[in-house]
Amino acid sequence: MYERNNLNEVISTARIKVLPEHRNELCMTINSLLKIIGREEGCRGLRFYGEDGDSNSFLLISEWETRDAWANHLNSENFSVLLGSLRLLSSEPDIEFTILSHVAGIEGVTKERCEPFKEARPIFIS
Repeated sequence: MYERNNLNEVISTARIKVLPEHRNELCMTINSLLKIIGREEGCRGLRFYGEDGDSNSFLLISEWETRDAWANHLNSENFSVLLGSLRLLSSEPDIEFTILSHVAGIEGVTKERCEPFKEARPIFIS
């Protein structure tokens, strides 16, 4: 596992709501793109999750080592294919991408606050 101490890293999320008749096509398209995008320089990983309670809502998370790596991805053919697929298959006219920023020192604060709950393991998102 890599250490999260790079203040230039980028974690991008996209919430996707798909039309029921396009659900399987979206999942197959995203699954094939995950392997291709995952090999781009600076990509730490991609994850595609279904939302609990709504079989037509998904979350796509990508992690990038630097802002430059993320910017290169945004200008890539792979991103164009991804965005085109999302726009075509989504039930929403626009796909909302959100960037999660690193907050220096938050891991230590969270660990300290969670200490009384040793039986529960905190999940850190920076």
